[in-house]
Amino acid sequence: MSTLKVDNLLLADNNKGTGRILEMFGGVCAGQTFEVLSGSYTLGNVTAAQNLTTSYADATGSSITYTPPEGTKNVIYKYNFLISRGDANAMGHGRVYLDDNEILYRRFTVGQHTDYGSLSTVLCSFQCNANSEDFNTGALTSWTTPKTIKLQIREYSSTVEAKIHGTYFWEGATSSQFHQPTLEIMAIG
Repeated sequence: MSTLKVDNLLLADNNKGTGRILEMFGGVCAGQTFEVLSGSYTLGNVTAAQNLTTSYADATGSSITYTPPEGTKNVIYKYNFLISRGDANAMGHGRVYLDDNEILYRRFTVGQHTDYGSLSTVLCSFQCNANSEDFNTGALTSWTTPKTIKLQIREYSSTVEAKIHGTYFWEGATSSQFHQPTLEIMAIG
């Protein structure tokens, strides 16, 4: 059996087995690059809060173009961000995309009762060996070429405004403090 040495760890070829993590990477969206089994991936570099509008826009830092390694059965996408109020309330609506296809059953609303700000995590699992494609659930018959996963988000209305990646209050006062989002990818065999 051959082995691969990665950061002083020995990984056997049989790591392609069912239920095993084949690779994972991620961190704060500060532009860092990760070298993993399937290639090189660079996270977005988010440096400021994003004010939402009533039109959908890509959530900064949420986009990644990824090709899973051979033997992948599921890809797990995890994006963590802060949403806070833009005026007296905060509410946003979001949707997840794989290339140009919305993953319909991953739609969400955040911030309804957290007018002061809250951390939100979007978790989406993509099946890579399904019998048929189903973009409602994120099921693919195979995934062997680069595909872009991203989150789009908007505020509820012009009177229920929201922003992401920044606070509304901080330490007893109204004060916008930047909060860098995180992004993680995991490929499971």
